Amino acid sequence: DSSMVLIKDSWAQATGPGSDVVCDEVAYLREIRDALADDRALDGTYPRLEAGGVVQIKYAGGVVDDTTQLILEDIHENTHAKVPARIHRRIVMSPVGNPLQRVESADELIVVVGDVMAAHSAIAKRCGLLHRDLSVNNIMFHRDANGGVRGMLIDFDNACRITDMQTAEWQDRTGMLPFMSIGDLEQSDVERTVLDDWESLIYILCWLGTVGINQTDQGPNVTVRDLPIGKWRNGTATDVASSKRLHMYSGSMFVDYIMSSILQTQKYHNLCKLLLSLHASLFDNKRVSPSARGCKRPLTSWAIMMGVQPDVPAPSDTQFLDRDVDPAITGPFERRAEIANVLADELLEVIQRFRDEALQRIKSAK
Repeated sequence: DSSMVLIKDSWAQATGPGSDVVCDEVAYLREIRDALADDRALDGTYPRLEAGGVVQIKYAGGVVDDTTQLILEDIHENTHAKVPARIHRRIVMSPVGNPLQRVESADELIVVVGDVMAAHSAIAKRCGLLHRDLSVNNIMFHRDANGGVRGMLIDFDNACRITDMQTAEWQDRTGMLPFMSIGDLEQSDVERTVLDDWESLIYILCWLGTVGINQTDQGPNVTVRDLPIGKWRNGTATDVASSKRLHMYSGSMFVDYIMSSILQTQKYHNLCKLLLSLHASLFDNKRVSPSARGCKRPLTSWAIMMGVQPDVPAPSDTQFLDRDVDPAITGPFERRAEIANVLADELLEVIQRFRDEALQRIKSAK
């Protein structure tokens, strides 16, 4: 229903006393709305801001911002406990979406994530914003009058400006363990890029392909803890990162550990093809040098001191996408970060092709 809106209440982390917040979702949504307003192809793929701001309350004969410092000041005075600095904000958005796991087929799922990553790409390029929190909960969809699906990327309260990702204060850990990138899990000093969000998308699709994309497919015989992806949610963040490094290391290991656990049904055939293509483009791309493939760790200070060299050739091929990256950069994540936008464009081409094919199959089936 186009007349319906969603009202979101949140307590945003503040930079300190006052009304400034670390991640200003209202400002981000306003910027996204204005930047993408003329792009009709992206209509409905992101929340449209209708209104939003700080909630104010009556206090001591006046009107003040609703903050945790105000609510908890008595506790602070009596116990000297540290009061978290958060500000009550309210956002009105449209359209209203459905949870991702209410899609009716794998083809609908592919269309939804294709829409979402088109919006993600446009927001990164035109607004300079990185979402940083892709998960099954932050991808939604809505249906048009003909029953067709439209994917929507929501929740920008962990987003930040891409230019800010170059500073250490933004290399924090955001998201849910099963869907977080390896760099986020390890809190590495590799600059976060759009590729971290693409990596999260791969984990989301692996998860849904294994446990079932909707309630109909989620049978009682699937026990996540007994599967390789069970290691993506158990243990410490470092444990999860180590498991993902192993599972994503190469195309063959991805197949052996993850693809072999995807539900064995013809309905998921095209989802499997999409996953293999996305993994190949991000982790095992033959258009980048061997140094930029896989998930191996960069040389440690001990290895450098002892003169141990990596077991891959230097990126000397002039056709490699990372041919201009400093050869001294040996870690694959570091090298890929240097050409993140090029790789992201390739990933977008892949998912858009699968999205268009899925949409055609859906239309043909009606």
